[in-house]
Amino acid sequence: MLPIEHWQADLDQRYPIYQQIISHFSRSLVRGEIHPGERIPSIRDLAMLLKVNANTIQRAYQEMEREQLIYSQRGTGYFVMNNEHIVEDIKLRMVRETTSRFLKEMRALGFADEQIIIELDRQLVEGAANNDVADNQGA
Repeated sequence: MLPIEHWQADLDQRYPIYQQIISHFSRSLVRGEIHPGERIPSIRDLAMLLKVNANTIQRAYQEMEREQLIYSQRGTGYFVMNNEHIVEDIKLRMVRETTSRFLKEMRALGFADEQIIIELDRQLVEGAANNDVADNQGA
């Protein structure tokens, strides 16, 4: 079921709660924490757990249904849509949103595109080297 145990501490007052729920759901799906066809909490159960208004959860679920992330089955509940392309679509959207925010911030700090590429390359090389060290220490 949808991993929601730690959400209460993560709710951020700067963003609408229903959007945070959708975002958390999407990340959980991409990470493989929830799977296509899996049942998710009822509106009432999730509202009680998160201590938010049920209308907020209903809005999140309606939006996720509109985006074809979930579907409802009368009398049974809500389920993750069984669509093999959905995870890849979400990943691509997340990558684009994240890189767009990153590039805007770097440019706002005065970095030229070439500087950004050089720094990214350096970070990737360092990350690869750190992963190699960690892999060797675990072996």
